Amino acid sequence: MEEPIFNADAWMRMEELAATYGQLVAAGADPAPFAAALDRVPRHNAREETLYHLLRAMALCDANAATRVIEILTADLESVQPRHRLIQVDYILRAVIYGVWTNRIKLTDPGAHDMAIRRLWRTMLNHYRAAMPARDPVPAAARQRDLIVITTGQFIRGAHQPSIDMLDFLTKLVLRLGRRVVLINTADGPVKSHFPYLGNFVSSVDRELVAAKQLVIDGLPIPFIHLPAGFTDPQMASDARDQILALKPDLVLSFGTLCPVSDLCRGLLDVVSIPYGSYLPFAEPTWLALPRPLNPAETPALAAGGLTPDKVIRIEYSYAPPPAVTVRDKVVLGLGDDTILTLIIGLRLAREVTPDFAAALDAAVQAEPRLFFLFVGEMDNYAELVAPHPTLAARSRSHGHETDVMGLMASADLYINPPRGGGGTSAAYALSRGIPAYSLNAGDVGVVVGPDFHLSSYADFAPAATRYTDDPDLRGQLQEKAKARFADISSRERMLRQILDGVKAMRAKG
Repeated sequence: MEEPIFNADAWMRMEELAATYGQLVAAGADPAPFAAALDRVPRHNAREETLYHLLRAMALCDANAATRVIEILTADLESVQPRHRLIQVDYILRAVIYGVWTNRIKLTDPGAHDMAIRRLWRTMLNHYRAAMPARDPVPAAARQRDLIVITTGQFIRGAHQPSIDMLDFLTKLVLRLGRRVVLINTADGPVKSHFPYLGNFVSSVDRELVAAKQLVIDGLPIPFIHLPAGFTDPQMASDARDQILALKPDLVLSFGTLCPVSDLCRGLLDVVSIPYGSYLPFAEPTWLALPRPLNPAETPALAAGGLTPDKVIRIEYSYAPPPAVTVRDKVVLGLGDDTILTLIIGLRLAREVTPDFAAALDAAVQAEPRLFFLFVGEMDNYAELVAPHPTLAARSRSHGHETDVMGLMASADLYINPPRGGGGTSAAYALSRGIPAYSLNAGDVGVVVGPDFHLSSYADFAPAATRYTDDPDLRGQLQEKAKARFADISSRERMLRQILDGVKAMRAKG
């Protein structure tokens, strides 16, 4: 496969065939004939090896293949004559991460995969540095001590929760903490496909903001820079880095992950990386602000980014629920008062609600018939998922997208989290209303809800729902625990102070 690929129809047909075969294999079809045919195709170079393993990942559900793709890309970039261009490597990396995040790509060894990504990111940053002119650090005495540059990899208006969070962070820094701020949307996500067998993955862009120089948030003007949408090439990264250096800020706060501009400021300015959630970001900052205790097993991952545990600032990521617009009850939803209404909320439920999770919910309803599951979010495969489970089909419903989640939550008893990396915002909203939010101890939601609401397996949910419903004293205790947990994660000002105080302490240590 050599670019440019002029036959877009062929590309789309390739994608469709791979996706269709992947669905067949996931449903139990024998992958051996296709695997044997694929193995007979010669592979002459790194690009063909990448295509081979992407096909194994997507069409054969091979849980080792995605990690091999990342390893191949790293070795190729480190070679004398790479067969992949940097824009292709960046695209594949982001698409694979998204595929894993949404349960489309399976992994045999998530830890090994994570380390492979960190090695690739370091290799990519070395390519950036080799193509960029060197710059001197901004001396501490020359920095504007009240100025903070904030970078984010995606900023769009509407129901994009990280962008909504960012608006609040900006105003709190200015109005409550007395800082001046400049927001830079590096817009690193791809806006078109650069490699097949990755589902034509692209990121959303707010085109009306591309030329904007200023945001006005509740009457507060915020200086704003929007980089050209899509892949940030070395020249763009160099220009953006130099623009930041010219501002001479006290600090760069980098929200998100995989931001070359922020990472390339390390050593020239102080950079703090903050994830939108609980994950350890793929980043190489000066310091890392993490909204959970660091796991000792993560030390090698830190080291891959040039960090040590003493460079981690402990914070509590914070959430701010919107007000309810229209409070609803079970009657409005067509449910009886004795129903144990349990919400499952997300923007990507079609991917996050897996067949195994659907089977677990079906078993829960069989164990506790009063349960009723409401799927809140776009889910065009709902009928297909519940078809094998008549009990679940009778005691659940696809609600679709909901603009007034807080109003809907007034009718809910419980919340349960599907197997996913994200979802922390909706779980926090549930806690704010005193709704027990149950989750496995994994991902953002596992961190948000805390140990009081961790499930060892989904089989534990039905007994927990029964006890909650039938024991008024326990119900009151759990509701108070939910509210108390939300109180710990609801102050944006405190979160930002934790970051700034942490930086002050780090600087004092030298």
